[in-house]
Amino acid sequence: MGKKIRPLVLFFLIINALTVVGDKQIAAWGMQQDVLIVANILLFVFSLIGLLLQLNASKNPNPNAIVRAVMAGMGLKLIGFAAALLIYLSIVGKDKSVYSIYAALGLYVVYTWMEVRLFLRQNPKKNARI
Repeated sequence: MGKKIRPLVLFFLIINALTVVGDKQIAAWGMQQDVLIVANILLFVFSLIGLLLQLNASKNPNPNAIVRAVMAGMGLKLIGFAAALLIYLSIVGKDKSVYSIYAALGLYVVYTWMEVRLFLRQNPKKNARI
């Protein structure tokens, strides 16, 4: 299981390290470091859960299990991230950092791409039909 999620963990650690080390540059760009760190943590957890759901469903002989796992993972990530965004906006009010939100949405896209890529890499057959 470790090799399967290693790129996801590595990406998480790199983004967190860049966010912590580049705090002055992040502030110069008009972003908030805390927002980026929390978004990165949430997206990592949601992506990890989604990937594990998909990997477990791939062992099931029923092909519908994979579809359900993919939909559950994407729904969890989308609803969880949207809820976190609404909570952030309700807490900070007018002091929101729009650039931080855009950066977090960019992380959302990258994490989703990585989740799909890692799952598809688990299939050893070329041109396999799932």
